[in-house]
Amino acid sequence: MDTIYRLGIDIGGTFTDALVMDHQGSVIAALKTPSIATAPEQAIFNALDQLKANGVNIREIDLFVHGTTLGVNTLIERNGAVTGLLVTKGFRDILEIRRLRLEDTTNLYGDKTDALVPRHRVKEVDERVIASGGILQPLNQEQLLQAVDELVEDGVTALAISFLHAYVNPAHEQLAEDLIRERYPQLFICRSSAIWPQQREFERTLATAMNAYVGERMGSYFLRLQEGIQAYGLKANLLSTMSNGGIMTAARAANEPVRTLLSGPASGVIAATHIAERAGIHQVITFDMGGTSVDVALIDKEPAYSSENKVGDFPVIIPAVDVTAIGAGGGSIAWLDSVGVLKVGPRSAGANPGPACYQRGEKSRQLQMPIYSSVSCMLTVSLADKCVCIPNLQSVLWAIWERSLD
Repeated sequence: MDTIYRLGIDIGGTFTDALVMDHQGSVIAALKTPSIATAPEQAIFNALDQLKANGVNIREIDLFVHGTTLGVNTLIERNGAVTGLLVTKGFRDILEIRRLRLEDTTNLYGDKTDALVPRHRVKEVDERVIASGGILQPLNQEQLLQAVDELVEDGVTALAISFLHAYVNPAHEQLAEDLIRERYPQLFICRSSAIWPQQREFERTLATAMNAYVGERMGSYFLRLQEGIQAYGLKANLLSTMSNGGIMTAARAANEPVRTLLSGPASGVIAATHIAERAGIHQVITFDMGGTSVDVALIDKEPAYSSENKVGDFPVIIPAVDVTAIGAGGGSIAWLDSVGVLKVGPRSAGANPGPACYQRGEKSRQLQMPIYSSVSCMLTVSLADKCVCIPNLQSVLWAIWERSLD
């Protein structure tokens, strides 16, 4: 009788990890393969090839759950779709105004976070639903389509719709979506009443904008992955972990990718909770360092959940395991901005070329420098056409100074 397997895969910015277990909980195979930024699903196919080579019958896998940092990395690195936003007339600056809170309350001159959708890609539409759900002003369909025409002409490939009080009455958002899909079926479209139908206009609009921003990439990824695993003969339903530690179908994840932003990190916290419980440890700090981001969480007997998580520069109101993700991983790139200020991340070297210690760059050099701190970490510094591998932050400054003398 053939063995029935369970497959779990985690896709990170640098590596893709695969684990196969039987129904008794015994580990059959565990492997790691480089992630492929341009085609994340190909790393899974490579993992399946390795599993087959190790004697695992792919056709006997009856459960396939996977977590990914593709969404969160897209958001942190700001390399998602060209996104447009449709709002009620008079609310064009909702992503710019935010909650009027200073990032640093002691600095009145600090820079604010750039909006995920730039102002010139935010279009106002005449329509108004009041707080009770009644329609004060019907949707101006002609103005709506004209606004979408301008956005498409500007190169927009993903569109978010967030009208005032749509969480009470979604009629205008639904009508707008239907009209736009009829004219531009190729657009990735999402509306706030479907993504997060709750009060708090900024958070609802931001969640919808984030969904559109990462949705085009995630949707096409899940489609290619589903087609690929079927070609391998894998019959199990494709499931994705969610930010709250649960699971959802790939079809739903493709339409609502914002719910999977912390799927990989959340899965790690759930696993850490299980391991800590078996070890008799009740209070734990989890530290999950990947190639692009570092994810940290606190466990007090069980994971904490929050609707005020932060991913990179943005608050995420959708309930999730309370994980803090920052754009500074093992492959983060240190760089100089336009005014010469040193920045670390959020860009990452990924798996190709990878951190400087991989020595895959066409032009690279190793600097032998003293360690000025007891904490030693590896950073990749992108300086013109040279890649520098250095032991800590103070050495970064020396490397930059030396490069300026070249």
